[in-house]
Amino acid sequence: MNALILTGSPKGRKSASFALASKLAEGLLENNVFVSHEPVHAGLRTEEGTRRLLDAVDGTDLVVLAFPLYVDSLPAPLTRLLELVAERRTRVASPGTPRLAAIVQCGFPEAHQCDTAVGICRLFAERTGMRWAGALAMGMGGSIGGDIGRLPGGGKHILDALKMAAESLAKGGAIPVEATTLFAKPLMPRWMYTMVGNLGWRMQMRKNKARRPLTYRPYSQG
Repeated sequence: MNALILTGSPKGRKSASFALASKLAEGLLENNVFVSHEPVHAGLRTEEGTRRLLDAVDGTDLVVLAFPLYVDSLPAPLTRLLELVAERRTRVASPGTPRLAAIVQCGFPEAHQCDTAVGICRLFAERTGMRWAGALAMGMGGSIGGDIGRLPGGGKHILDALKMAAESLAKGGAIPVEATTLFAKPLMPRWMYTMVGNLGWRMQMRKNKARRPLTYRPYSQG
């Protein structure tokens, strides 16, 4: 079996999406699945890169979209790639029926904030003749950085969910409900995540010499 992981984060290898996708890839490899990993942003910069991405989608058994939530949806380059895939599949007589799965993470505390993006991926699969294989969605993605091991408890429940998903996908199945539930489990108490996030914002303000408070709205004053 061949699997293609498409990472939609512009941060590339430093992103939380890449870290999560890499752990899934490790699980797939352990289950005798050949895995190729492609960054969407870099690939779409040239015609050759775009053609390579489209050919890779056509020639694989499993496509996994790994991306951060952008305004309740997918990052623009990843959306563009899906548009190109849909266009090609309407023109090709026998495009095949690969399975499609997704890994979504967002900076909000709640995993359900990713529901709309997951729905978009599921609808894309249905409209293009692919087989929907489920999704893993999580909140508090901003705390991952590029290293899952830095999470509280070493990110054990995240790693367990990814392992469970990889084993099922390698057998031709879909991501189990148990894995989806485990993956969505909060990484830490909400108050702690909010406190650390606010501290991070203030540190960025100081680093960039921003003198205005975060709540400053100069254009809303009459």
